[in-house]
Amino acid sequence: MINFIVLGKCRRVTSAVLQAIRSFTDAKCIVIGGPETTVLRWSALCKRQVTIDLSGTDDERFVDLVNDIVKTCPHVILIPVDCDGTRLVNRVRDRLMLPVTPIPEMDVLDMFDNKWTFHQFCTRNELAVPETRFIPAKNELDHDAIAAELGSPFVVKPIGLAGSTGVQIVHSKAEFEEVILNNDAYDYGALIAQQYIDGEDIDVSFLALGGRLAALAIQQVHGASIVFCSNPELEAMAERMCRASEYHGVMHVDARIDAKTGKLYLIESNPRFWASLTASVWCGLNFVAQAIIPAPGAIGVRRLTSGTAYTRFPLIRPGCWQQLISDTGERGRLLRAMSLDPVMLSWFLKDLPATGRNFIAGHASGLFAGMRRTDTPNAFAKDVAHIDRRA
Repeated sequence: MINFIVLGKCRRVTSAVLQAIRSFTDAKCIVIGGPETTVLRWSALCKRQVTIDLSGTDDERFVDLVNDIVKTCPHVILIPVDCDGTRLVNRVRDRLMLPVTPIPEMDVLDMFDNKWTFHQFCTRNELAVPETRFIPAKNELDHDAIAAELGSPFVVKPIGLAGSTGVQIVHSKAEFEEVILNNDAYDYGALIAQQYIDGEDIDVSFLALGGRLAALAIQQVHGASIVFCSNPELEAMAERMCRASEYHGVMHVDARIDAKTGKLYLIESNPRFWASLTASVWCGLNFVAQAIIPAPGAIGVRRLTSGTAYTRFPLIRPGCWQQLISDTGERGRLLRAMSLDPVMLSWFLKDLPATGRNFIAGHASGLFAGMRRTDTPNAFAKDVAHIDRRA
């Protein structure tokens, strides 16, 4: 019996959603996605994987496939996990014979999935954003004019790509010419140039139902940890975004706190699930579960205001090994989904050499910094103890 169809093009986001599902249920999932998700057919979190083109050529095939599944599994629910999946569902929704988790309408999705139209939306609704300029193509970007207007350094970004693809902090005209203007590989179409905010990253994730917040979490990355916290100003911004757009679905918004002024700026929005989704699951708020069975409006907003989740792979964190083996609750289930699944384990092993080099390099620099501060044995011992605790 299939309970969920997980639809998406992005492998990392699809995997995070599968892990979030396994943390609270053994329900069976089918993944329908782009070629990047084909490897998930070997995952224990996925009963079956079907590769399709999500851009439009396979819409009829998708409708037939989903409706055939519904005939044998009438209680199945469709979960679009990224923007490509949501666009596909919006194109064919009137022909699908199954419920779909909350997703935004096409025009709202397109607005939030475009860095320039997101900036315009925020400006109209008096939400603080960095000064930003639209650039139709890189050849029309005048470094000196932008630097004079926005300051230096400034940031250049493609308007419609995710995962930091094409994002470049420009420190000088020589760097701009080398990395962007004269770089044939930097070919992303329309761009924005944006004021660089020197400060601290802070993100907000939420589920909204018809323009009303239903669940919310605010997070910051500290080294190998994701820490959840309270920030009333960012929460108010998220609430205003939802209300002004009548947003329906999940979203992850990047923000930044200016180091000099403490002012909070919204940077960009991602109207979909996100790769760090399992961090909030670990700390008690499962956005996938909330989207599948939304809490009644009378209950109010579910907020995650504290907790820490570690980003290192569980098998290299001895402190969680006993929990991984013996915990039958949601955390134990999540640990096993993250670390014992064949696909997740293969990705870890593939990345292990680079992870090891980064780990050693990072702590070696810390040791040398400690030795420069003082030559006493006690200071060196403190640094070693710090490494042991983090590992």
